[in-house]
Amino acid sequence: MAIKTVNFGGVAALLSAVCMLNPSVAAAQARDPVQLISEAGANGDGAVSWVEVIAMRTQTFARLDRNKDGLISAADRPRGAFGVRFDQAYASVKSQFDANGDNLVSRAEMVDAPSPVFDLGDTNGDRILSAEELAALRSAARNK
Repeated sequence: MAIKTVNFGGVAALLSAVCMLNPSVAAAQARDPVQLISEAGANGDGAVSWVEVIAMRTQTFARLDRNKDGLISAADRPRGAFGVRFDQAYASVKSQFDANGDNLVSRAEMVDAPSPVFDLGDTNGDRILSAEELAALRSAARNK
């Protein structure tokens, strides 16, 4: 199976945001992006479907859109120590998902954005990363 080169930064941005307000997964930030995306697999079958990736993005958006106005923006910044962590996550999410450059991330921009890492790994085009495809992605990430 041939593996193309891919920039894992976008996955890291999303996963940084996922971890930002959820202390139970904060330690996961140190792991590689492919390991983190594999954790989007909610049903425990060892594979990650596109539906599961969309669900992860939707949950992340809901966490970051603290004022529930349908946008992730500076207005969602919490006070105190979490504010600094929000700033870091917001900058990462904004750089990856702010398609129109307005410094706001809409639900559609985040949820509907393409995923180059997922597409790279989905070698058979079935919109599911099998355990074998995830293993190949991990190997590619280690060898980059």
